[in-house]
Amino acid sequence: MLHHGMGVRELIKSKPGTKMVTHEEAASAPIVLIAIGFDHYNKLPLTLLENKVVIDVAKLHGAAPPSQLSNAEILQKMIPKAFVVKAFNVLSAYTLEFDKQSSGKQIPVASDHPEAKREVLELVKEMGYPAADYGPLKMARQIEAIPLQLMPNWRIPMLTVSCLWLIHYVVLFVKFQVCGTLKYGEQWAYRTLKHLALLNLNRATAITALWTLTACYTPGLIAAYTQLAWGTKYRRFPPWLDAWLKMRKQLGLIMFLLGSIHTCLGVALWSSNYDPLVWDPPSVIVANVLYNATAYYTRNVTIHDSKMNLQGEIFLTLGTISIFLTICLAVTSLPSVSSSLSWREFSFIQTKLGWSSLIAATIHDGVLGWGYKPEDYKVCGLPSGAQYALQFPILTIALKLPLLIPAVDEALQKIRRGHDRGGSRGGGQKDKPEKPPKKADG
Repeated sequence: MLHHGMGVRELIKSKPGTKMVTHEEAASAPIVLIAIGFDHYNKLPLTLLENKVVIDVAKLHGAAPPSQLSNAEILQKMIPKAFVVKAFNVLSAYTLEFDKQSSGKQIPVASDHPEAKREVLELVKEMGYPAADYGPLKMARQIEAIPLQLMPNWRIPMLTVSCLWLIHYVVLFVKFQVCGTLKYGEQWAYRTLKHLALLNLNRATAITALWTLTACYTPGLIAAYTQLAWGTKYRRFPPWLDAWLKMRKQLGLIMFLLGSIHTCLGVALWSSNYDPLVWDPPSVIVANVLYNATAYYTRNVTIHDSKMNLQGEIFLTLGTISIFLTICLAVTSLPSVSSSLSWREFSFIQTKLGWSSLIAATIHDGVLGWGYKPEDYKVCGLPSGAQYALQFPILTIALKLPLLIPAVDEALQKIRRGHDRGGSRGGGQKDKPEKPPKKADG
């Protein structure tokens, strides 16, 4: 990674333990790393690289069809007697320069030479990175395409949450703009434009954030009940459940984004004019308003109180606790942070604090919704957003409760330790009975 105004020689001098050598000196090493583009391969001292383990780290400059040879395969054809291995191309120059092993980046390795591949896999592990054996050198085509991918693990979670948000927004639009206009006899344009951009957006974001947080813990419950039903952990989950379990990290970070947006919008909307349920009742006075120089007219003036009631204080406190716990979840999910935690610490934060955040957010929403009455839903029969938002999290929390029963939890933990139902262990293999000890002679 060249710094501004710094040449290769200056960069090498600035790094302890590095030095500039000739081609012959570099080729004398048992493992040689080629860090140039494939269009410069013809400038390499190819004969000096014969019978050497050659690591190719070249990256693609654009998308390539699967049938196109990878850079590593081209290099192998140019040096048939070399042991070419594809590795390290997924690391950025910044990561390599600043020795960021804690990033948790997995290093895929591919080669047609098993011994050379084994050496590079060991090298990767010694450098502090998790290594993945991708098989033969033709898999370098897939490895070289990895840096060009645009957030492949985020597409389904982002699409799912976006669709969920859109559904909530449409429901709220029907509830407040369509049905509300009919119920209260207000002008269509006024009611639509008044709340469409901020109030509706905040409500849809809040509901989606709560459901997304719930979606982080629902698949774990389904997996637990599935294992209890099967009596073993040695069966693969259905593909949809497996995919859901693997996207929990992305869902959690998306929820953190939505929760942050909701918090900011909530501060902008925090007024008794918007949420009268959580504030003390307003005072209504009769006032004579000057119409012109000589005429007055009488009107009712509403003076909103600046103090929250008990419902409002509980609502605000639990919302603050929930977003704080969500921040903890988001921070500890970062590889640089999670790698510094023990498994027990990470599990405590993601499980105990995560469920605490979900419960706090559910009560936070429930407190806002308890003041609505059935007569509020005469138009369209739609409940308030704060009430229908509770259905998914309450169901999930209810599913969690049976798993807290000691006998059920013990059975589940036993299965996860490798015991099958009936006392067998190890993928369905029954325990062999122990042989009785031999009697001592004499």
